[in-house]
Amino acid sequence: MTKSLCIAHGGDVSDPSGGTDRVSAIAGGLQDRGFDVALVVPEPASTLPDKLDNVSVHPVSTDAPVGESVARAASVARTAKRVANQRGARLQLEHSTFSGIATLLGISDFVLDMHDLGYARYDHVDTPFAPALKRGVHWLERRAVSAASDIVVVSEYMRSALANWQRGPSEVSVVPNGFFPERVASARDVSTVDGRVCFLGTLHPKVDVGAFERVASLSTVSELVIIGDGALREQVDSLAEQHDSVRATGRLPDHEAFDLLASGAVAVNPQTQSELQRSSSPVKLYYYAALGLPMVVAPGPTVVEELEEEDAAVTADGSEEVADAVDGLLSDDKRRTNVGVNARDASEAFRWARRVDMFETIYRNTSEA
Repeated sequence: MTKSLCIAHGGDVSDPSGGTDRVSAIAGGLQDRGFDVALVVPEPASTLPDKLDNVSVHPVSTDAPVGESVARAASVARTAKRVANQRGARLQLEHSTFSGIATLLGISDFVLDMHDLGYARYDHVDTPFAPALKRGVHWLERRAVSAASDIVVVSEYMRSALANWQRGPSEVSVVPNGFFPERVASARDVSTVDGRVCFLGTLHPKVDVGAFERVASLSTVSELVIIGDGALREQVDSLAEQHDSVRATGRLPDHEAFDLLASGAVAVNPQTQSELQRSSSPVKLYYYAALGLPMVVAPGPTVVEELEEEDAAVTADGSEEVADAVDGLLSDDKRRTNVGVNARDASEAFRWARRVDMFETIYRNTSEA
């Protein structure tokens, strides 16, 4: 019997990101595996990804400005509940804060796909309102976790964290993020530029800009390319003005970003360890691995432990240690090659298709689905 699902997400799925890629991969992947999937989202600003071609998408128009996220989330949640009831579908809600708002509308007994620990984001926000916002988001997330019948998280750290919220490990499934092989297929044949070090991703406050500066100062580094935008963009641009070896590109289209990334001799992800960082499933590392890039990354996330076990990454905590690790890889061709080959081999387990298989298993084994 076909299993009917209704997935709801409060973000714009036409805007590529780790979160929207996750939603598109799950919705499209489960549809391709024989599920009848409806996706309820805010009216997209651009073209929907091809992954959603066979999915019944229900765009929600709202008069609420983009900044009024609570009103928009409530509108999407109400529509999702109605669509799920009409289709006799199991309801899956994306993000714990969005799901917490849904509980305020009386929605319960849903599958919660928890992308991160939302309250932990406010440890990285420089505003006097951060403590109050953190408490409010934490309260919403606790409501979502309590009301959900099944919970999926992106890391083992998150599963352990929910034990403090009265949800035992057996009640929580782990499905990490992944990558789309086709997105980087054309970049696999890009030639490496000697001494080039690359970073790709959001310039979130947890990124260690000091490590970028130390790396850029190494004699073995010909160029440090920082691809991405975010809260630290001004600091990164300033760094590029001060160091001729630093190139800050801002956000680039996928094909440009991945071609440039693939040309790096080493990829880096220097971050300050925190609860948010440890609980994450960083998409950039899956793409680093898919491109066979030797990488120097901050310890913390589960995937970093997995890569380290396969000798597919070098971990480094702190600016000086990151620079030393990059220097070590650039100075040792054999070691760098081995780490890159191991990374590409490890990436086979990180494909989104494998992750969707995990979601399918969860639903096939759930009698209520």
